[in-house]
Amino acid sequence: MKKWIVLLLFFLLSAPLLCEAIAGVPGYMEERMGTLSGQVVAEDGKPVPGGVVSFFDTSKGISPLIADMHRIPDMVGRMGPDGKFSVQLLPGSYYMGALIITDPGRGPGPPREGETFYYARDDKGNLRELTIGTKEVKDAGQVIGARPETFSAAKNLVTIEGKLVKEDGTPFTGGVVLVKTDMNKARPDFVSARTGADGKFSLKLPADTQYYLLGRERAVGRPVPGTYVGTYGSTSAISEGGAMPIGGARPAQPASGMPNVEGVTPGPGDDLPVAVQGKAGETLTGIDIIMFRLPVPGEQREKLQGTLGFGDEFKEKMNTSVAPESSPAKEE
Repeated sequence: MKKWIVLLLFFLLSAPLLCEAIAGVPGYMEERMGTLSGQVVAEDGKPVPGGVVSFFDTSKGISPLIADMHRIPDMVGRMGPDGKFSVQLLPGSYYMGALIITDPGRGPGPPREGETFYYARDDKGNLRELTIGTKEVKDAGQVIGARPETFSAAKNLVTIEGKLVKEDGTPFTGGVVLVKTDMNKARPDFVSARTGADGKFSLKLPADTQYYLLGRERAVGRPVPGTYVGTYGSTSAISEGGAMPIGGARPAQPASGMPNVEGVTPGPGDDLPVAVQGKAGETLTGIDIIMFRLPVPGEQREKLQGTLGFGDEFKEKMNTSVAPESSPAKEE
């Protein structure tokens, strides 16, 4: 079974039925949202047993039909056990997907055995576009779901192969690759399956588009101290001038919190990410990403002390220093 990664969908599996689709939307935008309802059915016309529905803004121009990856959805919601859904969306045009959940009591996580992902198909066999206007209430009727590999657009892909490796060259197990078309965006466009014991990844993406690849130990949320991150094209840690996770048009800056000390240079700050691009049917190989461990604040302090000559001998003296004598009492 192929591994489908639908990160934002998974956050919803333990949330209330409908309101999750508008989570994080500013109030002034929420007022413009319309309501789209319908029923997801399989190709045989039978309602799907329920799960999660996802919506992909078509204006972004990136087809979500990916062989072993998934585009991050722009909006999400839930459908009942009869395949029916009612979701609030910002005005626009969307592709729609549906993740079938076999165990409604399960928590967040990737699809399990027996769970299927569909995309909405139109009567010509292409991705169906669903539109919604400002404050519009619309019934999409029956939405036919088809497996991703049945769409012709799923074949017009470039394959990018490589490995996540640590600084010593050993494979990095259990990491993911975040894919961005713009390094200045906070959210990635695609997320890969986790790497195995060999650290290898194989990405199938729409051709003729520039991509920036970021390795992560944690697929969800911001990187935290002690975890590993990497950016393709960057051969240095962030604290030593490596590429920042956001911003491809500027050099990296020293890690935050590093003081300006004469004679101490945290890094050159000129290690920029490198974009990759290929044609349909092409396979790009050797795209390895070096993973660096984000320093823990205490460790950075220890390292800085060592850099300034404050070694073990100095710290021992500081720890064993005699407290100052108390001042003599004043004579009356």
